[in-house]
Amino acid sequence: MIGAAFTCNICGHAGHFDPVGDWREAPSCDGCGSSVRMRSMIHYLLDGLLGRSPGLAGLKRRRTTGVGLSDWEGYAAPLSRAFAYTNTFYHQAPRLDICAPGKEHLGKYDFLMSSDVFEHVPPPASRAFDNAFALLRAGGLLVLTVPFADNPDTIEHYPDLRSFAVVELDGEWVVVARSADGSLALHTNPVFHGGPGSTLELRLFSRAGVIADLAAAGFVDIEVHGGAVPEWGVFPPHHHGLPITARKPASAIRKLLGRKLGAARPN
Repeated sequence: MIGAAFTCNICGHAGHFDPVGDWREAPSCDGCGSSVRMRSMIHYLLDGLLGRSPGLAGLKRRRTTGVGLSDWEGYAAPLSRAFAYTNTFYHQAPRLDICAPGKEHLGKYDFLMSSDVFEHVPPPASRAFDNAFALLRAGGLLVLTVPFADNPDTIEHYPDLRSFAVVELDGEWVVVARSADGSLALHTNPVFHGGPGSTLELRLFSRAGVIADLAAAGFVDIEVHGGAVPEWGVFPPHHHGLPITARKPASAIRKLLGRKLGAARPN
């Protein structure tokens, strides 16, 4: 696999995969700068939607609706050309907070892309999984990545967190956190994604924990994808943080309607 030729499924550039320090995150396409994570997200999205993975370049536009949570612009732009897709953000328009989405988003999308977001949402993380389920139409597809490890359970770094601030104090980054009971606590040695003082890691998922969270939210067909896809330059170097796909059951609406009709029927 190392040193293999591949075609980028995002931009169509023909390249050569060489060893890099961080296979998952480091740019490895000379055309668009995509990483293994980005290309794997697109591969499993297209395979899940189309039953095949033709790549984004040259894909004819479809009416399929989708939404991304702060997606990488390198694939957000071609996704918006291929589908009725919108990239959204927590802090700017078009805005979507996965912990509190507006009613206009519920049941609207055929697919949802979430790439390394859920480890940053305030606790409880279950809200993000529940709302991801709620955003999708029946049969809709979630394509998810989060860093995870082999720990038995997900590790919440700040389990009682209500609000927080990241502060640099005497050259050291610390987290000032207010708990649900109103008390304040100072936490040292925080973990950041993207460098010191940037996006704070609030939890380290376990592989089993992610699967359990998805199942508890109602998702089915949950699959952690660990295989290589050499033609698209997808070479998983390890089993942590692999892409995950899950579906909202196609019968979800029918089950909901059935419950409502049953409740309305006279005895």
